[in-house]
Amino acid sequence: MIDLALIKKHLRLDSSFDDGSEDDFLLSLAEAALKLAEQITGTCFIAREETLVLDGFPAGSTLIELEWTPVQNITLVEYTDAQGISQELDVATLRLDARKRVYPVLLPPFGQSWPRTIAEPESVTITAEVGFDILPATVRSAALLIIGHLYENREASTAVNVGELPMGVFMLLNHYYIPRIG
Repeated sequence: MIDLALIKKHLRLDSSFDDGSEDDFLLSLAEAALKLAEQITGTCFIAREETLVLDGFPAGSTLIELEWTPVQNITLVEYTDAQGISQELDVATLRLDARKRVYPVLLPPFGQSWPRTIAEPESVTITAEVGFDILPATVRSAALLIIGHLYENREASTAVNVGELPMGVFMLLNHYYIPRIG
């Protein structure tokens, strides 16, 4: 995430007045800023584990488009086979295509297709490690701008028109923006 000392430096919090009482608040602003950056761009910045649940493997298609980018690793693929028995695929044999595209895709091993599943909802679960290990500098800068905005404007409404987020936020995040419909 973002280092607390960097947040304090960005906000120009004088150490003579800083007793640490706002540390939890500042860290919550950092988390909110990164989540907002994810919402704006459609890109995962916070490293975490995510799960995709499907109603079966795709029929007539070999690829599964994942809902997150970047995907670092597929950790688990579980499914309920046609006989109703829980199975696990060997993730080492699966192919993750994370080349520059909107979202990565998962494919079965070369020359194979996805196994048949029971005709029931939620019969396939894919778990992946997503996000960045090291936050890109432009994203960190955008998050610091958001943190500064939220720190200075702590109320939902004020007597003064606060306006929207600083324009620089969108300029810094533009490289990671994924156009979405719906």
